[in-house]
Amino acid sequence: MLNRKLRPFIYGLCYYLGILSFFYRINRKKQRILVFHHIIPDEYMNNSFEQAIVCTSRSRFDWMMSIVNKRFEVTTELGRSGSVIITFDDGYRAALIADEVLAKRTNNAYFFMPISNVGSSMPLWIDRIMAWFAYVPEGEYMIANRKVRIGDSLSRQLAFSSLIDTLYEKYDKDSIIEMLGVTYPYEALPIDPAYFDLRFKGLTEEELLMLKRKGHKIGGHSVCHDILSMLNERELRLDFEACSERVGHLYNTDLFAYPYGHKRDVTPRVIKECAQSAFAFAVMNEYNAEASEYSLSRMNISHYYSRFEIEASLSGFTQWLKKWLR
Repeated sequence: MLNRKLRPFIYGLCYYLGILSFFYRINRKKQRILVFHHIIPDEYMNNSFEQAIVCTSRSRFDWMMSIVNKRFEVTTELGRSGSVIITFDDGYRAALIADEVLAKRTNNAYFFMPISNVGSSMPLWIDRIMAWFAYVPEGEYMIANRKVRIGDSLSRQLAFSSLIDTLYEKYDKDSIIEMLGVTYPYEALPIDPAYFDLRFKGLTEEELLMLKRKGHKIGGHSVCHDILSMLNERELRLDFEACSERVGHLYNTDLFAYPYGHKRDVTPRVIKECAQSAFAFAVMNEYNAEASEYSLSRMNISHYYSRFEIEASLSGFTQWLKKWLR
């Protein structure tokens, strides 16, 4: 693929040559579904890897929405030709910041909520692990029977990713959480309380009701954000049953978002179970060339800092280029 530093230049050239306009025209009837996670006030942004992966500053999100609204109608109607759907995963209180920005342009969105995160004062298990690696003091720690040096943001991200990868071999997340808590207590992590309140506390029932009254959709996102492909048959069935029971109550939409949402997380077995549930549609967390009702693509523009990268992605040029270079 293109060198990361060259992308804005290449996409900018394509923009001024009219190539992106051409791709907007040929893809004008397609609906785009965008994925974000946590919209954070600018004063709480830092250089941690957890923010680099899943957080977007309020000002940058506002800027992105100005580009999106200039190009598309924003809707919550699935399948509407030539429109954009905006989605957010995980259901933390940072959703309230997103709502404030969305309201400026009368945009509505989907917020996908794990059942266990409703009113929770503790992060989802994956975010407990991520927060530990992002904010534990610098030093050497014994992690999974080996000495790991925790220093800059890159070393933290590599250590986090390495440990998470082991879950695809042996799904034992509770042991990992316990091990990290013994190594360095979660409650001792130096996290600003105001930031923790937005980033790591779940939306309350009252806040979810307020979002629904404003026209937003609250959708299913599993019980506790498990890696669904790693659950056994019974666990997977019970997870979807629990979510199905809340359609029409907690959830006011039959659109489901798979946790993590990549191909190794959303196996044919997971898709089949979702299709047998109360959900009529489901979204991945990546582009899916073989999309169906239960494996719809989502587009992630949250990591882009260049307008031209955003325009290239929204136009469909980026997806075409990736396929051509493959």
